[in-house]
Amino acid sequence: MNILKVAKERIGYLIAAAVLSVAIIVPGLVSAAQVTERSVGLSSSSANADNVTYQVKFTVPVSSAGGGAFGIIFCNNSPDTATACVAPGGFSTANAASTTSGFTTVTKPTANSFVVAGTIAASDQIAVDVTGIHNPTLAGPLYARIATYVDASAAAADTDGTAGVDNGGVAISINPTIGVSGAVLESMTFCVANAVITANCGDAASHAPVLALGEPVGNTKALDPDHLSTGTLYTQISTNAVSGAVIYLKSSTDCGGLKRVGATGCDIAPALTTTFLKGAAKFGVKTGTASGTGDNPNGTIQPAVGGIYDNTGYKFNYIAGNNPTSGVTGPMGDLFLDTAGAPANNQNMDLTFGASVTNSTPAGNYSTSLSMIATGKF
Repeated sequence: MNILKVAKERIGYLIAAAVLSVAIIVPGLVSAAQVTERSVGLSSSSANADNVTYQVKFTVPVSSAGGGAFGIIFCNNSPDTATACVAPGGFSTANAASTTSGFTTVTKPTANSFVVAGTIAASDQIAVDVTGIHNPTLAGPLYARIATYVDASAAAADTDGTAGVDNGGVAISINPTIGVSGAVLESMTFCVANAVITANCGDAASHAPVLALGEPVGNTKALDPDHLSTGTLYTQISTNAVSGAVIYLKSSTDCGGLKRVGATGCDIAPALTTTFLKGAAKFGVKTGTASGTGDNPNGTIQPAVGGIYDNTGYKFNYIAGNNPTSGVTGPMGDLFLDTAGAPANNQNMDLTFGASVTNSTPAGNYSTSLSMIATGKF
């Protein structure tokens, strides 16, 4: 994306390439009493990605109370423990580790499993981040078999996931493309495009989510202090997750805003939690209005409860620091949209990105790369 430099003009240029990657979390079949509210969130859903964080969540049943560990086995063929597990090609837990309080001991019985030791109490909502995982080499479904155990030794000895006190299955779609889907019994489809999306993400792939923000200058566009320049992308989600889906927004730009080629920081800064007007060197996004499409649309998509985004102004939640735990540069991204805790079918949301500059914003080429990660709760 080259931007022509306009001589004698004090204008900053921007092309914001929002290249979206989506993770789909879809629990599957189980063979014992179920751990509920289970999900596995990924910091990256790209095939062959390294050092990925897997966020494991589930609610502890009464029958698992007093246990001392949980284990997860990853397979490429089925989440059902009655089916022999086939290890995903290239997948590795060799460097898996956890810094979550109370669950820092992680062992790796096999290349496609890990065990986390820690006290498990009835009705606890377990939430553990396990880092250092290498995703499968090829795109496609990845199944996780979660089980609770009396202790870590029992978990390590259960190499096929059949001896747990309670268990549950999760299906994950590893796919670097925009519109992806994966299902066993449960399902989710999520996509992003630069045009209004037809039912079931039908035409999303032919409208790549790329924006060029700015005002017309000859054959190109450029930001200037007299305008807050905007552009719109569109999302669509369908899921039968009982507790709905949550979508996170993540930036690959370390300073959270729009970075000029050759610069060490963001000359066009993230808007943070407050909106901005023209003449400020800021970048942000605001949400639009939910709408259904296709046959029998239902549910909704909305600004996430507990997040900072809305339709009143442009915001972009960046938290500075070497190791931020949240915000758009955090490991899981920033809380962005959700489906109001319920299933949704063909629900669309338009997203408007905006940017402006000051008279002294350095001229040059500006860009950022964004990801949106959708996680379902079953």
